[in-house]
Amino acid sequence: MSRAQAEAVIGMSAGLREGFVPEQLRTPVTTTDTTLGAWAWAELRPALKAAG
Repeated sequence: MSRAQAEAVIGMSAGLREGFVPEQLRTPVTTTDTTLGAWAWAELRPALKAAG
């Protein structure tokens, strides 16, 4: 993991610990119905196949 990646993870963790409030709340209008599995099949799987 690069230094920038580690700092990003630390920043996200600290934000959650300190009561992070998202700038834009999720609502039925702004939330997609895409599941993690559907996203992984459509986006991640092809990227992994191309890399391997």
